[in-house]
Amino acid sequence: MKKIYLCVVVVALGALLAGCGAGAQENAAVESVESEVQKEQAIESVEAYGVVEATDAQSISVDFDARVNKIYVKAGEKITSGDPLVDFDISVLENAIASQEMEIEETAFDIENKDYSVETLALDLENASAELADLEDDLNRKEELYANGVIAEEELDAARVLVDQKKRVVDKMQLNLKSTKAQVKGERRALENKRERLSDELERLEDKHLKANFVNGNQIVSKIENGVVSEVTAKEGEYVNREISVMTIVDLDSRIVRADIAEEFIGRIYVGQKAEVTSQAVPDKTYSGKVVRIWGTSIKKGGETIVPIEIALDDMDDKLFINFNVDVKILLDEARVENDQTSVQEETSTGGVKDTNEISN
Repeated sequence: MKKIYLCVVVVALGALLAGCGAGAQENAAVESVESEVQKEQAIESVEAYGVVEATDAQSISVDFDARVNKIYVKAGEKITSGDPLVDFDISVLENAIASQEMEIEETAFDIENKDYSVETLALDLENASAELADLEDDLNRKEELYANGVIAEEELDAARVLVDQKKRVVDKMQLNLKSTKAQVKGERRALENKRERLSDELERLEDKHLKANFVNGNQIVSKIENGVVSEVTAKEGEYVNREISVMTIVDLDSRIVRADIAEEFIGRIYVGQKAEVTSQAVPDKTYSGKVVRIWGTSIKKGGETIVPIEIALDDMDDKLFINFNVDVKILLDEARVENDQTSVQEETSTGGVKDTNEISN
């Protein structure tokens, strides 16, 4: 009986140990599944550092030499549409425009005088040709009178001399008119080219004045509804031009958040993706937005390869200043994450974890 009892105990212990082993395998498989799910949950978002920037900044300047009379704003000052920014003394431009207009008038006068000289020569030639015709008619009459013995040969010879002299005068005047016409034509073309060049220059100067968008005299005002003066680079009394701006103003409605995404995560980011932004300056608020731009190139920054992206916020307010540092969280596609988790669970349930009853059996 003792031997039979011992055998029963051994068999019972073996069954108990086998059951414990199967349970351990099952627990290990479940823990593996949970670990995979936790990994997927851990990458439901990509976090990064960002900076508040503006995409629309305007440099206030003029495309000609001008003296700054008065600056109405200071750096950091908020502005709205119609606010005066700067007033100029544009006498240099005005004098240049007046000088061009005067030179154009003088050139036009010279062209008219060239035409007048040709017209005068042509009229003189016409009169001389008429006188020659009269002398030739007189010579013909005297030849008839001489043939009839009415006049002496000396009188006929005198008439012939007058005709020859007038012919030489007419020939000379014809040559003079021809050369003058050629000369005037060249000079006229040069003067017309000059007038055209002066007109183009005048139009360019007037266009510069027009593009300055002056109001109330020579004043430039803001066209930005919600802006701020980021910097003032000129002083009253100084001369500025297209290469020397007076100030820079920023459109606050163009603010975006630029974030640097590490290269290993950029493949999960796409335009239109939801994002959340927080700032230490506004600790009690989370700003929502979406990705609106992904740079087409990567850059090296702090020894790391990153790709900049831009995020537009749905609820941007005046608490987020330009150049503020912010924390960015890019929310990965929920459907994509759920599919990944489902795939992991299905894979482990069919291949990595066996049914408990199957193990027991």
